Amino acid sequence: MRVIAGKYRGRNLFSPKDQAVRPTTDRIKENVFNLLQTRVPGSEFLDLFGGSGAMTIEALSRGAARAVIVDYDRESVKLIKKNFSALGIGKEGQILEVDYHAAAQTLFGRSFDIVFLDPPYHADFYENVLTTLSEYRLLKEGGVAVFEHATERALLLPTGWSILDERKYGSVTISILSCDLR
Repeated sequence: MRVIAGKYRGRNLFSPKDQAVRPTTDRIKENVFNLLQTRVPGSEFLDLFGGSGAMTIEALSRGAARAVIVDYDRESVKLIKKNFSALGIGKEGQILEVDYHAAAQTLFGRSFDIVFLDPPYHADFYENVLTTLSEYRLLKEGGVAVFEHATERALLLPTGWSILDERKYGSVTISILSCDLR
């Protein structure tokens, strides 16, 4: 794993040892950030299923002002901290060691320009994550949620959510979503 572009470009990241943690491939990461390129500089970025931290690091590398990364797995949090330390990421990158719902409660009152979601592919709570995002108003007006999910699993959108763009990369689909919070 490596950082694709920006101030950390070309830097290698530590990879997870646990095969259950499935980092976004460099190809998909590059494509996602190509789709988001004008939204990232100066943005507030939230990653609700942090894994290795690669997506958050890419966002910070490309100019996100601040990022919050969430993961409840202790080994993933250690890996994120190791990657942050290796790159010298400080206060601009906040790490929360909790699940997505507890993070939403903790972050209530803050909102983000970009929310990245990459829950386990066979999780049964995809729609609950989106509902939680809208209930706690974690997405700024005009902001986007980027949802990485298994192509084989349909993404059923809760009320108020819509798909702005969707790209399929074999077994992986990236859905870029917006939410009308009215």
